[in-house]
Amino acid sequence: MKEEFELSLDILNDVLDQKTTFAEALRKKFQADVKIRPMRGLVAGLVGCELRHQIYFEYISRELKDFEPADKRLLWLALANAFFYRRFDVAETRSYLLEKIGQEKYDQTSSFFELAETPENYIPASVDRKSPLYLSLRFNVPEWMVKILNHFGGGATYQSLRKFARPAVTTLRVRTSVLPLKTVFENQDYSAAPVDGMVFYKGSTPLRRLPEFRKGHVFAEKLLTKKLLDDHAIAEPGEVLLYNGNADCSLELELIESYGDRVGMNIAVPNVDEKVEVTKLIKEKGLHNVNFFSAADPISMEASISRPQALVIASPNSTNFDLIPNSPDYLLHFDTQKMDEIIAGERATLEGAAKYVEEGGTLLYVVYTISRKEGRQTIGEFLKAHPEFTLVSEKQHFPFEELETAAYVAELRKGEKELTIPPALADLAAVAPASTGTATATAK
Repeated sequence: MKEEFELSLDILNDVLDQKTTFAEALRKKFQADVKIRPMRGLVAGLVGCELRHQIYFEYISRELKDFEPADKRLLWLALANAFFYRRFDVAETRSYLLEKIGQEKYDQTSSFFELAETPENYIPASVDRKSPLYLSLRFNVPEWMVKILNHFGGGATYQSLRKFARPAVTTLRVRTSVLPLKTVFENQDYSAAPVDGMVFYKGSTPLRRLPEFRKGHVFAEKLLTKKLLDDHAIAEPGEVLLYNGNADCSLELELIESYGDRVGMNIAVPNVDEKVEVTKLIKEKGLHNVNFFSAADPISMEASISRPQALVIASPNSTNFDLIPNSPDYLLHFDTQKMDEIIAGERATLEGAAKYVEEGGTLLYVVYTISRKEGRQTIGEFLKAHPEFTLVSEKQHFPFEELETAAYVAELRKGEKELTIPPALADLAAVAPASTGTATATAK
């Protein structure tokens, strides 16, 4: 037990002090030493549990005296086990805590362990049950996040927070061109998802170790991504432009898998070198209709796009709040001071992508977030500046809905120019200026 707790403390320190992501901190620790790898599961579970209740543990221990950061973090790990994880003997973990922090400090912690026996009293009665603080403590999100969600009403706020507090189910896109769905369902770890070509994966084997994943026959993808592209499929011989500013490349992979060689595809990302999976799929399918290029500045893509497109998809990097369920440390690292910068980037992407929509064409704006500023407000300001576009539809998706994703999607249509029909010659004659004395020939 001691070794697991020491490893857990090292990883927790890395996450909190160095702002290393939880996944990367785990990888660094266990990749460096083969001997400790058998402990990875228990350690990952303990630290993950602590991170999922970080705000609560910080709150209840805020008045402890003379506790160094390392002392508090050991306490938090012991409390995570006593309250929720319960994979280690509580008495043993308390003895270890006593050994590490000393009797005087340890005596201050007894009430916390007593509290672990009464779940109904976890949150002090002094905290108003209707306040952002209560929801923050209960669901481990900062109060500023609760206030963002409150714009959508109490029901959506509560249900979203409940969903954020639990790991999301993994959804995979099956490349049915190379792997039939019936073959996939022979494995009981897979079950049908409510979107064609998509499955739920509930197995314990990490994705990277699955044979079908390593072969590239399945890839991680949001249900919304597949449904969105299915619902807005364009007919041949149209062209589509996608700008994806997200680190995730499922949008690009879905586009390529869905269309194959049937339509022209222009795919722009901030850095092509960071999207190896996309380049690999293009080569595997032997496609020559895909223009895959880097565009660090979405405003300037003229050199890579030769003509207007029937469908343009703008999916800039966003606050990515849909990552919360599977990244317990996501909000711990999130810098609210950068939100204005993120929103400015979203607006620039929308402006840049809109230039390439053909008359009568569709512009889709997709951001994986729950934020009115990133969604409705950004689209509202864009429409004021661009009367040539009209809003066809918009929807804020919530994680508790069927597609299990936090995302805002707006569909805009670019109006066609009015055709100018040349008037008849007789009409021209009727409005022609009076003769100035010049002779006019008469048709015979």
